[in-house]
Amino acid sequence: MSLLSPPSLAEAYLYLRHNGLRRSLTKFLAGYVVGRQSWHVTLEDIRFDTDRPLPDDGVELRFARLDDLPRMHRFTARVVPAVLRAWCGPDYYFFIALVDGEAVSYRCLSARLHPAVSDLIRLEPGQLFMVDEFTDPAFRRRGLTRRLAMAMAPGLLGSGVREVLGIHRTDNRDTIEVTRRKGIPRVGTVIRYRALWKVWFDYVDAEEEGPEACEHHDPGLRQELGEPGV
Repeated sequence: MSLLSPPSLAEAYLYLRHNGLRRSLTKFLAGYVVGRQSWHVTLEDIRFDTDRPLPDDGVELRFARLDDLPRMHRFTARVVPAVLRAWCGPDYYFFIALVDGEAVSYRCLSARLHPAVSDLIRLEPGQLFMVDEFTDPAFRRRGLTRRLAMAMAPGLLGSGVREVLGIHRTDNRDTIEVTRRKGIPRVGTVIRYRALWKVWFDYVDAEEEGPEACEHHDPGLRQELGEPGV
């Protein structure tokens, strides 16, 4: 069973900087010593992103290239440069928004699941995994991440992709609210337990979580996730 790989010192520092000591320690203990972690599972149908026109306001939307790395300095406060470089490689779909030649927002998908859940959930044909999305604070509230999703959709659909599977920590209120506003359905919750060297999982279907979890829930989506391992 794959376990969550320890982060590098640079990644640990960035997490501590953005989330504070208490949350960082809680995550460390639950992830590597003893405790419980929970993630919401969402399933986004990208076919809904193809019927809306994109505004013509000078924002460039495209897949990132290695020669874009010098333009991504706004992202290094969140992601270490080595990870940004990896996202420009195989198995990743790294889309960026540029303003005046400077990268200000990104959306990264992958054909590989995060190792923390790779033994629990599988990607079905036509699905990608949501790695991360981010907009520099100075450019927020302009709908850039949504526009990135819309701009990516035609190319992804042309290559046979139709859905994006997301795994979001249940205490990440900002991501949960953004997902709810976009109308992306939550299909369940993954629970990971750790007691020193022993790790096991549980999965709760959204239909068992109450009316709020099922607000946009399509029962058919659950069939496409595959059965989680325990």
